[in-house]
Amino acid sequence: MLEQRSRDVGETHSPQNQYPPELLRRFELYFKAPAGSKARVIRDVKADCIGKLVTVRGIVTRVTEVKPMMVVATYSCDQCGAETYQPIQSPTFMPLIMCPSQECQTNRSGGRLYLQSRGSKFIKFQELKMQEHSDQVPVGHLPRSISVAVHGENTRLAQPGDHVSITGVFLPLLRAGFRQMAQGLISETYVEAHRIVKMNKSEEDELGSGELTEDELRQIT
Repeated sequence: MLEQRSRDVGETHSPQNQYPPELLRRFELYFKAPAGSKARVIRDVKADCIGKLVTVRGIVTRVTEVKPMMVVATYSCDQCGAETYQPIQSPTFMPLIMCPSQECQTNRSGGRLYLQSRGSKFIKFQELKMQEHSDQVPVGHLPRSISVAVHGENTRLAQPGDHVSITGVFLPLLRAGFRQMAQGLISETYVEAHRIVKMNKSEEDELGSGELTEDELRQIT
């Protein structure tokens, strides 16, 4: 049905008029820490961890509401009716204005694009604030905290006051426009969560060893 619709709405060969993989994907992919890896203290997550998979433990102090985040913006042209897709991979983006279809470029009709929220793709987004445990804070120091970005099915897994272990990628927060100019070379950081585990039991029971049990091996074979 999607292929037939693509052929009916203007024969265009522009890469932006082909369905992006993000729009057709119906699954989510997350990573977990290797077996035997230990969780870090928040104050030990430093600049050398940027771009790496880390596991941190702490207590959740603040949780925002779950909001929709756009990952694929869909536009329609007011002249030729062709649809244009724009994958979004950053917190901010510049909306497309002019239609890039071959029909509008050939006829020089100057078609303008209008955002179609119904045809765009959104995912769930939530932000957490996690703070160090009291036993992890040296005497005479203040507890440190870290921001955590949660997407998809990982949302609503933690509430304020929960003791959690979060595995994710430690990343710098990208700014744009005047904020980037004022920020200079200094970047704020956050953890893009891939796995959230509540620490209500012992650490071994919650995180697991990562090895397959005999029953699981028997089911696979």
